[in-house]
This record gives sequence, structure tokens and C-alpha cells, in this order.
Amino acid sequence: MNNKSIDPYKKQESLNPLIEALVQAFAPLFIYQFAKKVHQEKINSIFCDGKGQRQCTFYLLIITEDGAVMENRVQEFADQTCSAFKVIIQVHPKEMLLRNSHHRNAYFASVLNEGELCYAAPGLARLLPLELPNTKKRLGRAVVHWRKRKGMAEGFFAAAEQAIECGQEYVGLFLLHHVTEQACMGLINTFMDYHPDTRNLERLLYLCACFSNLPFQHFLGTTENESLLKIMMKSFSQARYNDGFSLAHHSIYRFSELVEGFVKLANDLCEAQFKVLQVEVDQIKVSKGATVHG
Repeated sequence: MNNKSIDPYKKQESLNPLIEALVQAFAPLFIYQFAKKVHQEKINSIFCDGKGQRQCTFYLLIITEDGAVMENRVQEFADQTCSAFKVIIQVHPKEMLLRNSHHRNAYFASVLNEGELCYAAPGLARLLPLELPNTKKRLGRAVVHWRKRKGMAEGFFAAAEQAIECGQEYVGLFLLHHVTEQACMGLINTFMDYHPDTRNLERLLYLCACFSNLPFQHFLGTTENESLLKIMMKSFSQARYNDGFSLAHHSIYRFSELVEGFVKLANDLCEAQFKVLQVEVDQIKVSKGATVHG
């Protein structure tokens, strides 16, 4: 691969090897970085200074020629290739951009307009800016979508509680996975105007970290909660097919409490975001009124 296709965009050195590997493996048209999360893991120990280790998560949008490149495959490749930092990857064909240019999707418009271009295939220039959606219409879509996701989450949670009461703990845990998934999907749509293809809870929570640390910290902020999340993720497949699956001595009610708290958190965050968007709508209305009468 010709490195000159990367160097002009002044990409951070730490990402260059991964970008090169992705280009070699999947021949994308464009790679954009749309977020970077940095956090410090503090260690309370007499054997170190307590500063801990600095950890980075990079978020990439990869645009391909067609839909033949699967997102899960690219994500697995990145996980195996890169150990220095975490990377979350979204993959979409160029036809998706054309489709969303007509429907004015905030996610694609924001990434293309404000994201950092890491790579463009030889002969291709940065894509033209996309127009952002009408804020009032976006708010309306977000409210409708969240109400649907919330209703689904509450339905799955009620079914989980019933299964647990009947002694079907594994069925209950499987349903709690769906509750969490619905809440994550609703959050991501509300804040990013994006519909992720993945059902991997950890990746969904990392996506949520683009706009708030609270969902991420709810499940990954403590060792115990992270352990519960890992077991719940395993339940998605193993609870159905693996006779050796177990809750690892955790009470099923601990999972239920954690997920119930997450749904409440998600609802609070979405309702707060709706108010933010409503303020933007009101400001635009006032601005237009002043222009008309000015």
C-alpha cells in the first residue's frame, strides 16, 4: 500500500499501523475517526504512584465499495491486530451514504462534516459535506424511536421477571440481555441518530460512551458489574445451547437489579436529551421569527 494516501491527513502515529492493516485487508474507500475516548485507570496501591494506566478508545467509520465487508469481521480483525488500545468500528457501504444524504441522517452528516479523515483510497478526495437533518424532525423521530425501544425493554423485563419467578433463571437472564440491548439501541439513536447493526452489549456500551460515560460506567465501572455483563453476554448464545452455562454463583436478582437500574438511567438520559433538542428547536424558531420581523 502507498503510505502517501495516509500521511497527508496527519493521523496519530498510534493509529497508523492499524489503518494500514485495515486498508490491506479490506480495501475501504474511506476511513474516518469520529471519536476518541481517553481515561485513566487509577490504582490505589502502596507499590505505585496511583496514577495508573492511560487507556484510549478510538471510534472509526469505514466506508466500503459495497456491502460485502461485514462489520463483525472487521471488528474481530481490529481486535486481533491492535493490542495497544481499544477500537470500535462501524462499517457501511457507500450506497448507505447516498441513501442518508436524502434522508439527512445526523450521524453520517456529523462524521463526514466534522470527523477526521484517516484514509482515502487513491484518486478519491474527502467526501462532500452532508446536510444535517431538521432539528424538529430529528427530535420527533428520536422520541418515537425511544418510546418504542423503552416499551420493548419493559416488555422483555416483565417477561424476565415472570421467568425468574417460575425458576427459569437462564431464560430470565437471556431476556435481560434483550432489555439491555433495547435500552442501548434507544440511547444511541437518541444521541447519535444511528442504528447500529451489532447486538454485542460491550460494543453498544462503548458506543454510548461517545456521548455519556454513565451507561459505560454502569456496567463496566466496577469489577463485579463487568463480570455480570460478561455472563449476561454469554447467555445470549450459551444459555440456549451450552449445558455447562452457569451464573457463576451470582444471584439472578443481582442481574435483574443491574438491568432495571440501567433502563431507568437510559430513560433519564433520553428525556434530558429531548429537552436539549427542544431548546434548539425553540431557538431556531425565535431566530427565524426575528429574521422575518427584522
